[in-house]
Amino acid sequence: MRVILLLAILFSSQLLQAGVLLKPSNEVFRYVGRFDFSNPYQPRFAHSGCQIEFLFKGDELKFGVRDVVVNGGAENKNYFTVIINGEERQVLASTLGIKYHKIAVNSPDSFALIQVFKRTEASCAVAHFNGVKFEKGEFKRPDEKGRKIEWIGDSFMAGYGNLVSIAPPPSGNPSTGFHAENEDGYNAFGAISSRKLNADYSSVVYSGHGVYRNFDTSEDFTLPEIYPYIFPKEDGAKTYDFSFKPDLIVIKIGTNDFGAEMRKPPVMADSSRFVSTYISFLKTVVAKNPNAKIVLAVGGGITDYFPVGLQRLTRFRNWMQVVKLNFEKESKLKLGFFEFQVQQPPYGEDWHPTLKSQQKFAEEITPYLKKFMRW
Repeated sequence: MRVILLLAILFSSQLLQAGVLLKPSNEVFRYVGRFDFSNPYQPRFAHSGCQIEFLFKGDELKFGVRDVVVNGGAENKNYFTVIINGEERQVLASTLGIKYHKIAVNSPDSFALIQVFKRTEASCAVAHFNGVKFEKGEFKRPDEKGRKIEWIGDSFMAGYGNLVSIAPPPSGNPSTGFHAENEDGYNAFGAISSRKLNADYSSVVYSGHGVYRNFDTSEDFTLPEIYPYIFPKEDGAKTYDFSFKPDLIVIKIGTNDFGAEMRKPPVMADSSRFVSTYISFLKTVVAKNPNAKIVLAVGGGITDYFPVGLQRLTRFRNWMQVVKLNFEKESKLKLGFFEFQVQQPPYGEDWHPTLKSQQKFAEEITPYLKKFMRW
C-alpha cells in the first residue's frame, strides 16, 4: 500500500512539472512558415518571418529559444519580435544556450494572442524553439487565417538595416555593413502587406542573392537554389515539405544580378542566363505550389541613373517582361506584374529601405494584390 502511495505521489509530481513546461509538440502552438519537426520537442527554423503563435490567459510566461550558428559574431544572431494582440511588445535576443525569456502578458481574464516572429534572416542563425514555461494560466490554439502569402526575395524584403536612418553623402554614409540587430523582417513590406490583407506570411529571403548570380558574382546558393530548403547553406540537405499552401506568391528577385554592374569597370549581367534561369525557377515554384497565383515584382532600389548610362532599371524591367511573356505562353498561366517606386533618402544600412520606405512599399503593393486576388 505504501509503495502504491509513493508511486502515486511521484506520478502527481511529474504531472506538476510537466504543467510548468509546455513542450513545443503541444497542439496549442501554431507554426507559420518553414519548420523542421524532425525532433518535435525542439523544432528548428531559419527563415525570416517564421512565427510561433498561441493564445494565453494569464499574467506572464517564459518563451524558450536558442541559436545554432556556424560562425559567431554580431551578424550571426537571431532577434524575435513578440506581438500581443497585434501590438509589438518586446524584442528577444537569442543566445547559444537555451534561455527562457520573460513575457508580461497581463491578461488574467481573457485570452491574448501571442505571436513570436523571427525578424532576422536565415544567414544569421538556425533557431531552436524549446517551449513555454509558466506558473499559472491557460492556453488555446489560435484559429487559422483564411489567406496565405509566400514572399520570395532578397535584402529589401528581409528588412536589411531598416531600423536605422542615414542621410546620403556628404552629410551621411549608409555604407555600414550588416548588423543583425538592425534588421526587422516584421516591419518589411511583405510582412506589413500580409497583415493588411489578413493573410499568413511566409518568406524565403536572403540578402545578396540573385537569380543566376549573386551580388558578389558568385553563382552558389542563388535564390532558386535556396528555395527548396529549410536551412539555406547551414543544412542544404534538409528539404522543405511545402506544407504551407499559399494562395499567392510574390517574387521580387533579380536586383542582385545587377549588383556587379556598379563595379569599375562594370561586370555586366547576362540577359539570356537571367531569363532562362528565372523561367526555370518559376516552373519549380508552380510545381511545388500548383494552386497559387503568382505576382512578379521589380523596382524599389535599382535605378536608371546609377551607374550613369547603364539603364539598369529599364533593362531589368524589359528582361522581366520577357520572363513573364515566355512563361505565360509556355505554361498557359497568367502572372501578375508590379513595379515599386524608387526609394528616396534617408536610407537604412548599405542603402536599404528605412522603416518609412518599407511602409511606403507596403502601401504601394497592397492595393494591387487585393485587386489581383479579388480579396
